[in-house]
Amino acid sequence: MKLTEYGHLLIDDFGATLRKKKKRILIVTNDKKEEIPIKSVRDVIISGKVSISSELLKALAEAGVDVLFTTPMGKPVARVVNAKLGGTASNRVEQYKSLEDARGVRIAKFIIAGKTRNQMSNVRYYSKSRRMNEELSTKLYEIYEAIKRRYEAFLDEDFEDLEAARKRILAYEGEVANYYWDAIKLSLDGWSFPGREQKSQDPVNLSLNVCYNLLSNQIWKYTLKFGLDPFAGYIHVERPGKLSLVFDLMEPFRPMVDRFVVSFLKKISPAYFSEKAKSNTIVTLRNQFFSDFMQSRIDYKGRKMRMETVMFYYLQEFVSFLKGNRESLTTPYIQW
Repeated sequence: MKLTEYGHLLIDDFGATLRKKKKRILIVTNDKKEEIPIKSVRDVIISGKVSISSELLKALAEAGVDVLFTTPMGKPVARVVNAKLGGTASNRVEQYKSLEDARGVRIAKFIIAGKTRNQMSNVRYYSKSRRMNEELSTKLYEIYEAIKRRYEAFLDEDFEDLEAARKRILAYEGEVANYYWDAIKLSLDGWSFPGREQKSQDPVNLSLNVCYNLLSNQIWKYTLKFGLDPFAGYIHVERPGKLSLVFDLMEPFRPMVDRFVVSFLKKISPAYFSEKAKSNTIVTLRNQFFSDFMQSRIDYKGRKMRMETVMFYYLQEFVSFLKGNRESLTTPYIQW
């Protein structure tokens, strides 16, 4: 169990019991009891096998505290939220309309362009940090230049409708990904990385999967808070149960997570992913995602903000664009 500085209560204990005690959360494990004021908690994320009382669930919902149930890998299973969360229908109405007009095309392009900018930033960052190895630094810079050429050509493209944009974006993303993951592979000293393979169980892909799951959980939270439909996306096609809008909106953050994962792996060795140690390593990674990544500060719209605050304002700006109050969508950017 861990309560982060920003109010994320992480429960990964097995056999723990969570109950309401006045205005506090009572957590009972085999060897101790702990009480945490509800007002100090922003959300509860449960990845272990625990029992939680209905009275506590109601108290948390009334206080506006989400309760998220995930697998040990961070993949979302269920979310309990206040019944009035995102109670306005107007944002969803505009979201649905935008899927049929020019706004949808522009949103898709803004999002993918923002992702590519951050991928380029990462490659520049790794090229710069390896200047002592001139050959490696040059290779990375050449990859950056190759991505940049495709990025600039993509910005000049126009699309008739969202379907045409989706097809082109799929091809464009594939081109960029081939270069980008080669750069990440070159940057991972001491780690065997076959390239980005979602179903692979190698340490690098496993770490990326865990952190992408945690990232999606955070973006999902804000889509609900702003009354959006998390299943109706612009780039990711709709499929029953697929959080398409969430996966769309998290795209610019993925390269930021990549940099965090590479940094995490540099501090440990492959031995931390042995069958005996892997579970503890994943717990450590999950905890550091909230304590380090979500607490990190980046510039967004002229202000230095925590990552979680950036996510809130990013979703707020997305809604403003949908409603015609903004001419563009500012995606978060990480400096190289």
